[in-house]
Amino acid sequence: MSPHPAWTLPQEPTWQEDPFSDRNWAFQYHMLRWLDPLRRAASHGDSRAFEMWLRWMQDWVEKNPRKSPRSPWAWTDMSDGIRAQQLCLAAPLLAEHAPEHLEWLDAAIRTHAAHLADPKHMGNANHALHQQESLFVCARVLQDPDLLALATDRLSALLHEQYDEQGVNAEGAVAYHYNNYLWWERALRRFDTERLPRPDGAGRHLHAPEEIAHATRPDGTLVSIGDTDVQNPKLVASPFISYVTTNGAAGTAPKDLVKVYDAGYAFGRSGWGDRSRQYADQTFYSLRFGPARRVHGHPDGTSLTYSASGTHWLVDPGKYQYDKSVPRTHFISRAAHSVLTIENRKVFKEANVELTRSHITSRSHDFLLLDNSFPGVELSRRVLYSAAGEYLVIIDHATSKRKLTGTQRWQLGTAVEATVDDHRVRLDAGDRRAMLWFDAAPVELSTVTGQEDPFDGYVATGWKKMAPATAVLARRSGTELRFVTVIAAGKGAHPTVETVPFKDPEWICLEIDTGRLRERILISPRSASFPAIPPATRLEPHAT
Repeated sequence: MSPHPAWTLPQEPTWQEDPFSDRNWAFQYHMLRWLDPLRRAASHGDSRAFEMWLRWMQDWVEKNPRKSPRSPWAWTDMSDGIRAQQLCLAAPLLAEHAPEHLEWLDAAIRTHAAHLADPKHMGNANHALHQQESLFVCARVLQDPDLLALATDRLSALLHEQYDEQGVNAEGAVAYHYNNYLWWERALRRFDTERLPRPDGAGRHLHAPEEIAHATRPDGTLVSIGDTDVQNPKLVASPFISYVTTNGAAGTAPKDLVKVYDAGYAFGRSGWGDRSRQYADQTFYSLRFGPARRVHGHPDGTSLTYSASGTHWLVDPGKYQYDKSVPRTHFISRAAHSVLTIENRKVFKEANVELTRSHITSRSHDFLLLDNSFPGVELSRRVLYSAAGEYLVIIDHATSKRKLTGTQRWQLGTAVEATVDDHRVRLDAGDRRAMLWFDAAPVELSTVTGQEDPFDGYVATGWKKMAPATAVLARRSGTELRFVTVIAAGKGAHPTVETVPFKDPEWICLEIDTGRLRERILISPRSASFPAIPPATRLEPHAT
């Protein structure tokens, strides 16, 4: 059962088996989806496959009644629904090859339908989707109009709950935006096949492919927000998805270069590709906001990712697994993301990061976020993206009545090496170069890579798979903290960043040279501009 290793079913299963001590394995075991290859083979005339399917299906039904099952996983939400579908799919097979067992099958389906109809057994998010889709299937097989109406009403309510008007799913992970689109497509096509009207709210789901395309990085993989590991969304049938998964060889690109979604996502990029510069060579960033608690989301408000020059310089840590483990605890923690953390302050679990300003022009993207993750601490992050320079400037503020120690974390991708040089960190990925630059106010820089105790310096790459990945940590203390940070990719060499003196201390002026472009950015508390650089001058780095 993917993604787990092979295991041999005993001749007489107890239905309490859990050979890998893994909740996902046990969950799938009681779905009985693994029996479906036997059903399919039996439908093509394989009598031995039919005998095997019937034997184990009947054995499960006998040993796992609703009131006293062998395993607590037997009737948990979603496994009940997936298993009900396996029973329903077998109806034509038994009708043709073993009609004497139809009465048994009818009773088993009715038992599952009654269980799914009971509201106290209903799960949430995608678990509820699988259950209500299964209730719909049971209703059609049993020709029960009451069950059909119930399933339709519940699916409609779920669509309104799980999708907003922009087509963004509520689960908090880009992988689950992708998964849910596929699952909902399958469920809704059942209505089409039965020539029934789709549930109210189905139109919201149709906007999802564009959002998934915006959440896809230039290499064609989903940005690793929430419970998302490295994967490609190519199974979505959409011209937008075709474009981003084929490096622009097929399909159509979305029209917007930056998209802000009310559910808590901002995605921006330098372009969608053209003859002079293909899509895979473009620059991409993501920014998170909104509530910390989501089904498959992480407490990642204000976290950034950044991809440029074919490299994922900044990433989110990913999923790894669902069981409790030291890596899983780390990967889903706020401290594992590219955010500012206040040391020795308890994180507010119900935190909400508010996007208070979003100003998008052809020249720059300017975001301001307020973060209430630490009670008693005023925390904000401002993110500016230069459309011409393709770099990010990040300004973090933290104030409190008591002295604070703040650690700004930047989680690098697995291909990136980091070298600390004063208040700069040179980033290298093969022959590609980038720079993390920090303002020269007293700051303590360090890195961590592949550390076991305490666990740090890894990112997830797949199910129970991870790889060492350096994290850069910038630390400073005081009652009022300000971090000014630049992340920029260079052409042929590491970018340079220099401060330009300015009379107003609340304004920031930087001169940034990426090798492609040298420009000045002047940042006021509410705006940003790009003044011309005086000709034939080159400023020496400012000492403070």
